[in-house]
Amino acid sequence: ELINSKLRKPGARLDISGVAVWLESRGPRIQGARPRQKLNQQGKRFIPHVLIIERGTEVDFPNSDPFYHNVFSLFDGRRFDLGLYASGESRPIVFNRSGISYIYCNIHPSMSAVIVSVDTPFFAVTDVNGNFSIPDVPPGTYDLKIWHERTTPAELNLLTREVKVAAGSNPDIGLIRVNEAGYIPQTHLNKHGQTYDDERTNPRYKP
Repeated sequence: ELINSKLRKPGARLDISGVAVWLESRGPRIQGARPRQKLNQQGKRFIPHVLIIERGTEVDFPNSDPFYHNVFSLFDGRRFDLGLYASGESRPIVFNRSGISYIYCNIHPSMSAVIVSVDTPFFAVTDVNGNFSIPDVPPGTYDLKIWHERTTPAELNLLTREVKVAAGSNPDIGLIRVNEAGYIPQTHLNKHGQTYDDERTNPRYKP
């Protein structure tokens, strides 16, 4: 459940998708298969907007639009710049550090996504109703952790809780309330730390 949301509209249902949830073992680190993932660029959007992966996973960034994109990240988990590339092309990145990577396009300022890289194979992202499930978790004691882009780090730390998984059990952790009260929207700069050019008038970004 999202509380104190600035996006809630009177009479409208609030979209609760995009909250990343994962379980960190209190014992030795458990590693998964780390299948290759994809963050598509289509309709001047990244799809999905929030992607959670295990550290060490390779992610493809295909360009499915009929014009150029330039994917970059200058934050926390994985810093990179894929350069300018055309429709139908794709470029990969291995996320070899855990953390939060904010993904942007250097041409289209409205495009943004988040990749959450974690040290566990047990994770999920909520659907529009806020539901999620994490299958095939072996017995043990875990810390349940939450990340949401419209919540402060202090609020997120308060949501960490212990989860015990027994053989043959299907524990229900109940309702998680994510508080958006402290969220302050901020615009981002391009990969050079400058304001964006006007994509409609700058010819160098046209195919």
